Amino acid sequence: MQLSEATANVLKNFSQINPSIQFKAGQELRTVSPQKTVMAKATIDEAIPSDGAIYDLNRFMGVLSLFEEPNLVFHDSKVTVEKEKRKINYTFADPQMIVTPPEKDISFPDPEVSVTASWSEISQVLKAAAVMQLPEIALIGSSGEVYISAIDSKNPTADVYSSEIGETTDEFTFIFKVENLKLLNLSYLIEVSAKGIAKFTSINTEGCKLEYFVATETNSNFNKGDNDDV
Repeated sequence: MQLSEATANVLKNFSQINPSIQFKAGQELRTVSPQKTVMAKATIDEAIPSDGAIYDLNRFMGVLSLFEEPNLVFHDSKVTVEKEKRKINYTFADPQMIVTPPEKDISFPDPEVSVTASWSEISQVLKAAAVMQLPEIALIGSSGEVYISAIDSKNPTADVYSSEIGETTDEFTFIFKVENLKLLNLSYLIEVSAKGIAKFTSINTEGCKLEYFVATETNSNFNKGDNDDV
């Protein structure tokens, strides 16, 4: 089996969420943050032949980088990375030693908010949060518009960065910690439930489909607007 560039990029991204990963047989990769505030799932083109746990995913990706388009052969206790006359036997970790996501899919509730955001819009708000030293990203519905903003909800006098990305009839503020938004560089459909969870689904992607489930902060709020036609 060879990993495509798209799958390699997913694995690099997942290493930012959790330093370890449990490979499962099939065409799906999953990870969860150690704090259980972020879970991510990717559907990939390749079929992983068998299970295996990697304790240090960054190290594993470094091993793959020693080869150009290596072949991966999965065994019971190891994966062999090989190319022509060279090979590395990489031993799997004990799955009990790593934090793994739940086997079942998350039952995502009906969302109160649904909006799309380009990677340009997402990356700009993340950059603003870094430059302005703001700890949170918020999806805000106000006066008929939806904004993606960089904020500090605990400091009412803090500076705020905002970018308009949609329209709404509701009033809401859904807050995420910056460190929980470890997204691959793609555009997303963002769906948010008032029950404390959001889903970011990649759109217009080739080679894989990505879903991130991210917890909203407890000081988020939602007020249903008046949808009656006038």
